Amino acid sequence: MSLDEAFARVVSEKEASLFRPSASQIGAAAKEYGYLEIVVFPSVDSLLAAAVSARVLKGNGVGFSVRVEPVAPSRLEEPSLLLGYPAAIASELAARRPSALIGYGERPSGILPLAVTAAPDSSITALTLGVLSEIAIIGGLGVYAVMAGYWRGLDRGKRADFVGVENAVIEMLKLENRVEEHFSLRLYRWLDLGTEEALYLTLSPFLVGLTGRREKAEAYLRSDPRLEPLIGKTMGEAPEQAVAVLGEKLYDLLKSTSRVPRRPTEIIGNVYYSRSLVLPDLREAAYVLAHYAGGYAYRLIGIAVDEEGTLSDAYYSYRRAFAGIVEYVEPLIAARLKAERVARMQLASLPGEAPSPPLVEKILRQHGTLGAEEAASFNGRVVLESVLEAYGYSRLVELLRGGCLEYLPGTLYAEVRSGAC
Repeated sequence: MSLDEAFARVVSEKEASLFRPSASQIGAAAKEYGYLEIVVFPSVDSLLAAAVSARVLKGNGVGFSVRVEPVAPSRLEEPSLLLGYPAAIASELAARRPSALIGYGERPSGILPLAVTAAPDSSITALTLGVLSEIAIIGGLGVYAVMAGYWRGLDRGKRADFVGVENAVIEMLKLENRVEEHFSLRLYRWLDLGTEEALYLTLSPFLVGLTGRREKAEAYLRSDPRLEPLIGKTMGEAPEQAVAVLGEKLYDLLKSTSRVPRRPTEIIGNVYYSRSLVLPDLREAAYVLAHYAGGYAYRLIGIAVDEEGTLSDAYYSYRRAFAGIVEYVEPLIAARLKAERVARMQLASLPGEAPSPPLVEKILRQHGTLGAEEAASFNGRVVLESVLEAYGYSRLVELLRGGCLEYLPGTLYAEVRSGAC
């Protein structure tokens, strides 16, 4: 049984019916024109969806181009695949040739000018792979859906299960032994590394005083006789009782350093590893690739051409920035950031040069340092993905068209133009 046959077995009929209209339009465009224009919202999830789309198209001899745009084009002249925009805008678009939108929210009712695949609790990448599985072999690309789901925080079930299409993707990958599933503490790379090293590497959740502090992580374990047996032990070697104690203590640490409620499943739950990837821990991989895209959005499209080289370069870039991210974030978690009304947004200005704006903002938001309707300003720049989450797509379009924000092409960012709106 092939990987795609396995996927067909675990995808429900409801999900399959969600995929087929877009698959039909993409298939028609490929057959009739041999080309597809991919238009992508500048978010990490959407860029991963574009990367896997490009790889599948390339593997099947279909030409493509990729454009990163914060506002979807109202008129599609070429056969197009729109990724990461709200499904609600589909009725406002005009498409001259076969086209599809894979986005979020609920699909509008009635006859639409293009096919739409959308769901509120699934990543764009997972939906895209579901669509592509109807017309092509997607193989092991499902690991990117898991990464996208982690970045979006969709692992919020009782055992840190995913709540959308990612579940079907994971079942497919498990059937082919592409991923390993473990229920344990959610420490980065703990499958292969000692506990103190895993504590040191874990950026999500950010463990204040332990993340990025190798010596302090070891001292933390030595300070409690119940935890000392964990030193140097991997996930499979760690004594069960000591693991339970560490889980309780880490959750207490997380609660004490956060201004918002934290879920126990942020500390203990399902974790997934892929032995075939340069980045085996898929939770860590999500943050690695988000950091990489933060430097230049189109970098992730390299997955379509040279997967191993792109992932290796991404991890090298992430590791070089890691210490700086920790040094920058840690004091801000406990700080009182003052958000001010700027350019019709609530912006909290962060100091100096942030080493990785997408990661910094994600961590501060998880800890409640940034409010739900606040965005961080990095030297007058904002992460568009965060503005979208805080204010919604319609408001974001207003800010861009009104001159309050100016998109910086090829990036995840926009410049704040407070005097222009």
